[in-house]
Amino acid sequence: MSILIRVKKLTEVALKPSVISGQVHYLFIFSHMRSRSSVLSHILGSNTDVCGYSELHRSYMNQMDLLKMRIGLYHDLRVDLRGKYLLDKILHDDHKVSKEILETACPKVIFLLRRPESTLKSILNMARMPGMEGYLDPQKALVYYCSRLTNLVKYAQVVKGKYFFLESDDLVNNTDSVLRELSDWLELRLPLVNCYDLFNNTGKAGYGDRSEKIRTRKIVETNGYPELSIPPQVLQEAEYSYQRCKEKLSIDRAYN
Repeated sequence: MSILIRVKKLTEVALKPSVISGQVHYLFIFSHMRSRSSVLSHILGSNTDVCGYSELHRSYMNQMDLLKMRIGLYHDLRVDLRGKYLLDKILHDDHKVSKEILETACPKVIFLLRRPESTLKSILNMARMPGMEGYLDPQKALVYYCSRLTNLVKYAQVVKGKYFFLESDDLVNNTDSVLRELSDWLELRLPLVNCYDLFNNTGKAGYGDRSEKIRTRKIVETNGYPELSIPPQVLQEAEYSYQRCKEKLSIDRAYN
């Protein structure tokens, strides 16, 4: 970030101190790439009680990181943050949320998990885009997926059951029921619905799904990329990690 942009952000905050001092709540989606996290975060971010719709690509190790989150979301959305959930999704192991933040900031946490075959095929399809070629190798996609699921389990152990666990396929196949449960869990004033707004960075590189599907403004089922195939050994290892993670998240969850 350039010095001029930083100065601009700080000036904006100085003129509106509630960005820093106003009471807010925090909401994190812990997931992995190609989990349908973009469409979920857009649905959440379109609700009047939520600010945020994309991946902010930052870690949250201390209160200063939460402050930076506030400033970044205000700079993007230009809305009053007070009383709202501030949303970010964490999809990569190099972006961390510390135990201190999970225990002291008391964020709401959604764990979002997608089955391995559809995830890996979606990653391979994504790898066709410029800048994502590193995931063209199914083995590299597997390493990412398994490592990420291992770390989701670790986060669940810290949160100690106080989270919402959502399987990605349920978001597509049982949309209304899932959104109703999620609305109740978050205690939103207006319920979540299967439509969403397009924001400043929707569809842009680095902010989530870049495909045209994100511009449909609602949850749609994809064709599953039948032209792509996953080596049996890769799929077997991914399935093992998925089942282990799913079992752990399902057993430990407690919607409270």
